[in-house]
Amino acid sequence: MCGGLKKTSSRIAIAAALGLMLGGFAFKATPAQAADLGGDCCADLEERVAELEATTVRKGNKKVSVTLSGWVVKSMNWWDDGHEGSFVVGDKDYDLGTRFAITGSATIAPGWSGGYNITVNTEGTAFGIRSNQVDEFEGVNSRFFGTSYGTINTLYSYVYLKSDHWGTLNWGHLSPASDNPAVLADISGTVIESNFVFFEGGGFGLRQGGALSGASWNSFVLCSSAVAPGADCFGAAEPAVRYDSPTWGGFRFETSYGTASVVPAILDGIAGQANTNVFFDHPKTSDSHFWDAALFYTADWNSIKLSAAYAYTWLESNPLNGGQEDIHQVGGTIMHKPSGLGIYAMGEWELTSNSGFNCPGAVETDDPDDTDVLIPPSVCLVGDNLPDTDMWGVKPFWRKAWSPLGATTIYAEYAQYNDMYGLALAQGVGSSIALPGCPTADCTVTGSQVDRWGLGVVQEIDSAAMHLWLRWQHQDFKDLDLVDSAGNHFSQDFEDFDFIQAGGIIFF
Repeated sequence: MCGGLKKTSSRIAIAAALGLMLGGFAFKATPAQAADLGGDCCADLEERVAELEATTVRKGNKKVSVTLSGWVVKSMNWWDDGHEGSFVVGDKDYDLGTRFAITGSATIAPGWSGGYNITVNTEGTAFGIRSNQVDEFEGVNSRFFGTSYGTINTLYSYVYLKSDHWGTLNWGHLSPASDNPAVLADISGTVIESNFVFFEGGGFGLRQGGALSGASWNSFVLCSSAVAPGADCFGAAEPAVRYDSPTWGGFRFETSYGTASVVPAILDGIAGQANTNVFFDHPKTSDSHFWDAALFYTADWNSIKLSAAYAYTWLESNPLNGGQEDIHQVGGTIMHKPSGLGIYAMGEWELTSNSGFNCPGAVETDDPDDTDVLIPPSVCLVGDNLPDTDMWGVKPFWRKAWSPLGATTIYAEYAQYNDMYGLALAQGVGSSIALPGCPTADCTVTGSQVDRWGLGVVQEIDSAAMHLWLRWQHQDFKDLDLVDSAGNHFSQDFEDFDFIQAGGIIFF
């Protein structure tokens, strides 16, 4: 992906292509080497186990290869929400977090092969995704189950058939075609360290005049698809079938079809955490299909490196109101290779419809043995009020090998997230969650704008397949618009949020 760049940079390019959601095949890292036992091998059980594992991973069987790869990533975070601040060591979350992949392939016939991908998340406590002033870091599953430490989870598990001429057919739990194409068009070498998905800081509680408002930044940066915060609005692994074309003249095509299964679980988790009843009727599995397609292009034009992607997603049932949803995303990078100067930008648009919403009225609970919940009009805030959303972001950068250690990338970033208040409506922000900016305590959100900007530096260490980074991010709630039942309009502002993050990634 980072054509023309050497050593560790190639690992990052492949990690990005795998990257946030491992859209293709796991990258081929050096297989684990057998331990140098020495002495009495029977005296050290740990060394014997390490040797056995290393030999097995290296060898596989006579027909199917086995490759172990992945990365470990950890961060140190200093944050300030305008009223208080703290420090915490954490992990990246979901597909950015510490993980390993077991992949392999076997030759079927000349030009034909079959293979598999098993990718597992193993991150520790993750900073920032659903944090608050009570627990400022949480494990990958704690936002659902309340645990204080991360657990091992399967991210991908699928098999494939590949033709060198016709392309690849993948099926299982995998990354859909529209998972991260615009994000992965970033070839600055900083896509893991910082991208426009609102992974960090979004879960902190919003403060107004020093007091917690009852809402979080995620209440106003969650995509209406409810899959991701801020960007990459269909950015989760799903049970699906996906076709990947070969590359023709720099162009590559992907398309997939499956079931959007992750959404109800996430929303049920949010409702459970808030100790409230469901706000809406989740779509049934049989009504939760999706289809998507993505087009990728990379090229070297003399001294210019170009990477671009476009993706379209069709969701049969939006999880917030049951209506259909269409998502468009586009991203690209242009870089002058001799100087290392470049710029990356992306944009995303969600178009929602308003059919199939059962409110006010009786809404089925998740447990069929429980009594249906009667949703009164006062909390029926989503429905036809669910907005279209959009976001855009830009990242200028300068990537240069000033040190014998490896390339150094200095970057700045700015992003704007507009009208991503669907979750705030579902939570009752402005009515059941009153705001000082709504004196009647009977308001509905009608518009929002969150701005985010920052600076950062990433140092590659080629000899250790490692990155070290330092970054600052500022979050500004620019505008929240409210209207009460009498048609009076109000506005609300919140305290800014800042954090400084230092960390490291090592690839294997």
